[in-house]
Amino acid sequence: MGSSRARAALASGPWLGDTRRIMRQPILLLATLALAPVAGAQTVVEARYGAHTEYRFVDLSHTLASGLVLDALYTGVPGLNELYLGAGGQLHPIKGLTVTPMAYAVFAKELHERGVTLGALIALDLGGFKGAGFAGHFIRVDGDNPDYDFADALDLTRAIGKWEAGVSTGFFHQSGEWTWLVGPTVKRNDAKGQWAVSARFGDDTEVRFLRIFVF
Repeated sequence: MGSSRARAALASGPWLGDTRRIMRQPILLLATLALAPVAGAQTVVEARYGAHTEYRFVDLSHTLASGLVLDALYTGVPGLNELYLGAGGQLHPIKGLTVTPMAYAVFAKELHERGVTLGALIALDLGGFKGAGFAGHFIRVDGDNPDYDFADALDLTRAIGKWEAGVSTGFFHQSGEWTWLVGPTVKRNDAKGQWAVSARFGDDTEVRFLRIFVF
């Protein structure tokens, strides 16, 4: 995630041209698994857009009844587009808390990036409070993009009926430099999933829109 805007918003430009052929079979496999009728399984499609930062994010994840999670996502900002393909497993250390360690193969056309990201998804639903987020560490295997740490987005909200209100934050750390964003978020849950909007400030300013579909 190369430029200052990339550091502030996390991970843009033309989309992953030479990696399409390499990734076609894994993506088709993930899509097949996501559409397979498995009892207790769940498929989630999530899209985000950040105004001003031009942050873009599209994610398709499928959780099996066993707790195995398969995930494919695209994330981009001006200067860098990344494709993540990964898997992990859900853990439930206490009631209301789900931690999902994940491992991803990461590809980008820009900077000839190839690498691995290790991280964890966190979901909290306890006492009327809800939390969600992902934090990870990118390890460079090839290319010119150094290792980096990031969290995006870490949200903590209070549920009020179908609505939630709270705070959203994220950070990016690379080559000794840190960037932060933090601000309020409002969410509304419906029969198909969730809508959300956040306004975050810090090293950049971003109004972010989010839509989640759950199947």
